[in-house]
Amino acid sequence: MILTVLLGGLAGWGAVKAEPAIRKKLDDLLVVDRDLSDAEARVFSLALCLFGAAVVAALADEGDAIWLTLGGVLGVMGPRLIARAKAGRS
Repeated sequence: MILTVLLGGLAGWGAVKAEPAIRKKLDDLLVVDRDLSDAEARVFSLALCLFGAAVVAALADEGDAIWLTLGGVLGVMGPRLIARAKAGRS
C-alpha cells in the first residue's frame, strides 16, 4: 500500500516535470490542425505517468488503484499546498 501511494505521488510530481517533453512528442506525432490545449497536455502527461506507475506497482504485486490515485493527487497538489503554506507563513 505504501509503495503504491509513493509510486502515485512520484507519478503526479513527475507529470508536471515531464509535460513539456510529452507535449513535444505528441505535437510531433499528432498531425492535426490545432495543437493540444494546456489542459489536454497536463491530463495526458498525468495519465501516462500514472500508467507507468501502475505497471511498476503491478510488477511489484502492489497494484491498488485507489492508493495509486491518492498518491497521484498528492503528487500533483502536494507541492502547491506546501508552497501556499510557506507563503502564508511569510
